[in-house]
Amino acid sequence: MIQDEGPGWRLAWDPLRGKFPVLVGGDNWAFELSKSEWRNLVLVVFDLIDQHEKLVDRLMPGELISLEIEREGWWACIDGDRSSWDLKVLLEGDRDLVRGIEGSWPIPAAQSMVEAMRSMWDSCN
Repeated sequence: MIQDEGPGWRLAWDPLRGKFPVLVGGDNWAFELSKSEWRNLVLVVFDLIDQHEKLVDRLMPGELISLEIEREGWWACIDGDRSSWDLKVLLEGDRDLVRGIEGSWPIPAAQSMVEAMRSMWDSCN
């Protein structure tokens, strides 16, 4: 089992939990994900952060930016500036999933959550 948490976020991977081995959470909320949902979420969030990093040098100090990606049923968005941003994610339910998921992390919990996601992704792959 891999478990990590900080102010405003938490993340856990327990391969013995069967269908939903990943727990993703924030302040007073959490949801469990299947391996494929986790994989798709991670790839969407990492692509979003990579886009932000490519634009950082073009932003003026204090200039705000909003970026979003939609793919594989996931929608993710960051709002912020050059150095900090919040993160929102949404998994749209459909006839196969039968459920929807929504979560968000404020500044600075969002950055810590993404770092934990990268660490967990690297550890499990």
